Amino acid sequence: MTRPTQGLLMAFLGAVLIRLSLTDAYLRYVTTWMKWPILVSGVLLIGLAVGLVVSERSHDEEHDDGDDGHGHGGIPLVTWLLVLPGLVTFVISPPQLGSYLAERRSGEAQAVAEPAVLSDLGSGDVVPVEVTEFIWRAQDGGETLEDQPVQLTGFVSYDKDGDWFVTRMTIGCCAADALGYQVRVDAGEDVERPQRDQWVTVTGTYASGTGTGADLRNPPAIAATAVDLTNAPTQTYE
Repeated sequence: MTRPTQGLLMAFLGAVLIRLSLTDAYLRYVTTWMKWPILVSGVLLIGLAVGLVVSERSHDEEHDDGDDGHGHGGIPLVTWLLVLPGLVTFVISPPQLGSYLAERRSGEAQAVAEPAVLSDLGSGDVVPVEVTEFIWRAQDGGETLEDQPVQLTGFVSYDKDGDWFVTRMTIGCCAADALGYQVRVDAGEDVERPQRDQWVTVTGTYASGTGTGADLRNPPAIAATAVDLTNAPTQTYE
């Protein structure tokens, strides 16, 4: 592969990384702390690309007869596969992980570690609570959720029995290790079930006795008093 071609590929991949980091699109794939490493990597790739082009020009000026005795081989076709991830990112812009993955992992154990920061409950006012914290409190016995109005925000997923859930995905470092967490929504018959992947804010109280015990595959439930459609947040993962 010629140096200009190498530089072109590096510059393209560098531009993809810079675009991802500057538009928050990177949050679809990795956690928030990865922004600066991605940005720096993109800048370095473009810098290397410029260096390759400059060095090639200097080399050509020294050998202006066009034959340096070494020649340049053809470009392996497999090299162009490096372009595909960038094209997918620019043209298709894959969405965040959603109901497709969550529903296929439905029924798996939802073991949740105690959150580092807990919401301040007990005031009687409606308190926004993360889905994973709600599940952890239910698994811990549910006493801290009793009669406490809360708001859960997430996207909608279904199960084969017709129930629907407010759902969030979590990632450790990237989307490859994503896990889905669900809270069943018990709403009245007058509340129409939202479409899959629609983001909602559900207001209600913990359905006593759900999501507790040793069976971590049994999700807790929220007795909904209101279901409001909303837009997806910038960071969709908890």
